[in-house]
Amino acid sequence: MKDKPQILIFTGNGKGKTTAALGMVLRASGHALRSLVVQFIKTEGVAGEQQALKELAGVDVLVTGLGFVPPVKSSTREKHVLAAQHGWQLLEKRSAEEHYDIIVLDEILGAVHQGLIDLSSVCNWLDARPASEVIVLTGRNAPPELIERADTVSEMIAIKHAYANGHAARKGVEF
Repeated sequence: MKDKPQILIFTGNGKGKTTAALGMVLRASGHALRSLVVQFIKTEGVAGEQQALKELAGVDVLVTGLGFVPPVKSSTREKHVLAAQHGWQLLEKRSAEEHYDIIVLDEILGAVHQGLIDLSSVCNWLDARPASEVIVLTGRNAPPELIERADTVSEMIAIKHAYANGHAARKGVEF
């Protein structure tokens, strides 16, 4: 066995990054494994998966985001930075106190790309994780430093999307 955790990245501009990660959580729950899901950008009560995850045995969920992140010069940007950093602190505390087989950092790549979470903090945390864990990172714009650390990287590519044809986001499909 390797002396580091298995790291998976689901990235790209296509649909299905969170869905792929949560499919792993579903599978783990079926094997009586413990999972932690931290959602860094999504907000509480909007995404359907949050309610479903509460029903799964062995799954803990921390929703720490405030929704879509505004531009850098926005007056509300600092609230998003503080929310993401609070989520990071919760992750560090929970992952130090509890044992999880799988830890999903949903939208962490977007949070890093938008400057909400420091890339070096993520790298240092990953480097210190035990080999017994599986860590899943999702979001667009995966940086090379994280891709290098990963064992598996899957890129979701948008070939066609319902938004482009005028379809609104649908409950149960997009959220």
